[in-house]
Amino acid sequence: MQFCLNAQDTLILIDRKPFVVDWYEIKPDEIAYRRPGKTRTIAIERDKVFSIKSPAKLEQVVYVQDTLENNWLTAAQMRDYIKGQNDARKYYRRRANLTAAAGFLTGGIGSGAGLFYGPLFVIGYTGIAGFSKPSFSAKNGYDPSFADNEFYREGFGTMAKRMVTRRSAIAAAAGYVVGAVGLTLFLQ
Repeated sequence: MQFCLNAQDTLILIDRKPFVVDWYEIKPDEIAYRRPGKTRTIAIERDKVFSIKSPAKLEQVVYVQDTLENNWLTAAQMRDYIKGQNDARKYYRRRANLTAAAGFLTGGIGSGAGLFYGPLFVIGYTGIAGFSKPSFSAKNGYDPSFADNEFYREGFGTMAKRMVTRRSAIAAAAGYVVGAVGLTLFLQ
């Protein structure tokens, strides 16, 4: 068990954004932490945390490769996977926003199709957007120096696809609601 008080450390998570904590305790199966300015302690499974980084840029890796827990990657491979996710989170935003704009238009058009067929536009567009493959180009934030690294590619692709799917679903649903309200007000 390890404690840290008032450190303003950063928890580097797998599949989520990193965040700052001012207190943490490493236990065998979980990590308890507290966010700055909060009094409540929260616990997260240890398998969801890769490392804890201090303000002095010292990093303590808590990730353990364990195939019984579906942690197939080594720590070095997981670091590349997380780098790919972070690059997608930072640079794939423009492409995801374009997909969301098209989703908003599709949802708005779908609202004109009626109460039964309209939601099919939302569901259909979200499915198509989620089924499309992410773009692995430098223009969209893919780091060419990792071109042959399958773990970086997997992390980048997973996060890019997740961003596109979520934003297209939210935007298509919002477009449908705005279109339905606008159409109702227009017809009255």
